[in-house]
Amino acid sequence: KGIAKFGGCPDPDRDGDGIVNDKDKCPDVPGSFIAQGCPDQDGDGVMDADDKCPTVPGPASNKGCPEVKEEVKKRLAFAARAIQFETGKAVIKPVSYKILDEVASILKEYPYYDVNVDGHTDNVGKPAANLKLSQDRAAAAVTYLIGKGIPASRLVSAGYGDSKPVGDNKTAAGRAQNRRVEFNVL
Repeated sequence: KGIAKFGGCPDPDRDGDGIVNDKDKCPDVPGSFIAQGCPDQDGDGVMDADDKCPTVPGPASNKGCPEVKEEVKKRLAFAARAIQFETGKAVIKPVSYKILDEVASILKEYPYYDVNVDGHTDNVGKPAANLKLSQDRAAAAVTYLIGKGIPASRLVSAGYGDSKPVGDNKTAAGRAQNRRVEFNVL
């Protein structure tokens, strides 16, 4: 169907992508039909301008980035409970290197995600000391990951002391659960 102002012809298609200008959200740049006429390098239907991962397909619900697999989330959750430090210090025990190497491998597999590294302690000792210890342990994990090639710009560390327990601080098992470093993918 044509338009009178164009002599009965349809609205022109300036960028030649097959989508007429009045229906094209990007009428001066060729794009895909699924992205409403805008560029979409990875073909996932999310316009490059809105796509946080424009070269890797992912759902619109995740801003165009692939979702982290459930198995990967479980591996990161395991790592949070398995990293060990010297008592009362932010020195990572060598037994934890393999786990941190796996975390680094996961982060390399998902280069478009940033990570919050959060340190936590049990409630033994003074709260101020626990807060500092949790901050130092999170920073130690970040330093290790940087040493494994993860860019510092992708990592943020924070410590919460004993303010976010996941276990009962009245038991040894609960206190052990509370002493952890969590990796939260963003």
